[in-house]
Amino acid sequence: MNASRLLLLLAAALAATADLAAEPAAGSAEPPVKPPAVLRMWHVGNSWSCPFPFDQVGLPRAFVLHTHNIVDTDAKAVEGGWIRQALNKDAEGKKVFENGAFDIVYLGFVQLGTPIAGLDPIADMALARNPKCRIYLQHPWPWVTASDTPHEDDDLAAMQAMSDKQRKLLEDKVDAINARLGRRVMYIIPVSEAVMKLRQMIAAGKFPGAKKQGDVFNDVAGKRDDHGGSQIVALTVYCAFAAIHRTSPVGLKLASSDGFYGHVARADKGKIPVDDAQHAILQKIAWETVSTYPHADVTK
Repeated sequence: MNASRLLLLLAAALAATADLAAEPAAGSAEPPVKPPAVLRMWHVGNSWSCPFPFDQVGLPRAFVLHTHNIVDTDAKAVEGGWIRQALNKDAEGKKVFENGAFDIVYLGFVQLGTPIAGLDPIADMALARNPKCRIYLQHPWPWVTASDTPHEDDDLAAMQAMSDKQRKLLEDKVDAINARLGRRVMYIIPVSEAVMKLRQMIAAGKFPGAKKQGDVFNDVAGKRDDHGGSQIVALTVYCAFAAIHRTSPVGLKLASSDGFYGHVARADKGKIPVDDAQHAILQKIAWETVSTYPHADVTK
């Protein structure tokens, strides 16, 4: 056999070996979930959304405006008040905003429990900078103002009715804004509905690892805290992923060194982390809730 013939045979053998190596072995694990596309997010919110790990689901914040200690969220406060003040305090954020360097506007503050007049000027401000952006409202889960009332004492049916009433008002407001703009620009992420499904599962003893309602909130030493705990934070992010990317979150998995303890790190308070079984359930709740909700419009 001449040298050229030998080289050809060796090359063929190496190519075959490479092809075999590239194929997954029989019975091997499924390939990892494809990373989500990256959409830059202008985030207006408070402790009910700002600390959440949206960057892990392809939604890095171009900049964040906090609404803590804001009393009014009406049109005047938005146009000439707290949004403008926040931008003026953040030169880099203001530059990003004025240049329209964002794809998504995410509104995640607790005042969205009821419609606010400020939604109109927020939409107008965003579209003036980026006419192609989409605006998403995180409908917040129901809460009570009495801090000494345990979560176990909540009337879930009454809270569901309150959530339904608030969501209908928000839907009417969003419909009016979209009608004024002549196209669908603003969407709603039904986080409240997803959280109520989680709470019903806990009440029925069907959510592993959570024995009481307060386990998924930031309650400490028996004191009520309606900020989302680990599971509610993860559920909210999965809902955002499903709505904005219009894709099922099943198969994703968030990671956090502090265990998603909401607006503060509470790993030393004994709160339960999110385990694999819970992640799977939360992803399923998120997709089933968002994909069937018309104002999220994931079919587009």
